[in-house]
Amino acid sequence: MMWPALLLFLFLPLSASAAPDLGAYQDIEGVRVFRDHQNSNIWYLAPAPPALREGADQTPDYGLDIYRYLGRKGTGDQDLFWVKGVFSAGIIRDRDAAAPGRIRSSLKSQGAADPRLRSMPVAGAQVQLLFADQGQTWNQGSRWAAERLLLPLDRYPAEILWEAVQSDQTLVSFAVEERLTGVRWMEGEWVESETVAASTLPIDLDIKAYPHKFRRTDLGGRMVRGYTGVDVFCFDFLEDLDRDLYAKVVEVSIPTTGRDLVEEVTFRANQEYRARIEFKLAKDLDQPYRVRITRILKDGRRDVGPWVAKQGETMLDVTAYRDAEE
Repeated sequence: MMWPALLLFLFLPLSASAAPDLGAYQDIEGVRVFRDHQNSNIWYLAPAPPALREGADQTPDYGLDIYRYLGRKGTGDQDLFWVKGVFSAGIIRDRDAAAPGRIRSSLKSQGAADPRLRSMPVAGAQVQLLFADQGQTWNQGSRWAAERLLLPLDRYPAEILWEAVQSDQTLVSFAVEERLTGVRWMEGEWVESETVAASTLPIDLDIKAYPHKFRRTDLGGRMVRGYTGVDVFCFDFLEDLDRDLYAKVVEVSIPTTGRDLVEEVTFRANQEYRARIEFKLAKDLDQPYRVRITRILKDGRRDVGPWVAKQGETMLDVTAYRDAEE
């Protein structure tokens, strides 16, 4: 774990509460710990470095999906063509469960009577995905927690990454910088301050070992056989295309004798961008189904669209194309 020497000082009045002394630290068990500026028994643990999660199949938890869309005359977007990519990764920030005990034992041996461990305060984090000459950066106002990342890629980086994967030359990495807050003793008084903790997580994308983690899909394609379901895609939230949008409800109506069957799926922010609607019975592709999209806005309003006939399409993309970059 790298620790830049640069410190950012914020000359602000210091509250009476306890805070880490950024000038008093040591590395124990591979963890940087900071002593409290008032109580020598309180120590703060720097954030654990990120690591790649292991999936349910005991393989590295990452994936790359590439989607291509070619507009059609029947849908009014005949001249539209785009390529989008989605890189996913499961990130954990776990520490060895026995490490805190060993750290406390080490501090006791150094004279701390009753060492207590706390998490280091973090003011914000900057995370960058890097591969080849490409990079994508985002910020958040707290520590970078363990999570399932879904990162959209525009056409150029998506194509570059896919070609690199096919050539077995791909190494991507996450560079993480977190702003740790505390105090330093300066000119006879404690002043609030920050320092930066940096770490890098490399990920080797191995298509030969894990081919099931890499998919390229042509949306709007047609099949020649009967089907029992439809794959539905919605990139609106992933691409942040409509900031007023809270949810998008997709209804699929399947014609049957007596009354139509209606299946429904809802897309929201921070959830999956693809879903599967399973029909209760197999259908002949010559029989069209209908689709209706309802936009639910953040202010509570509902924008209910018309029913639109679809025929033969087993992959349905409900993204607002007109708002997307081509």
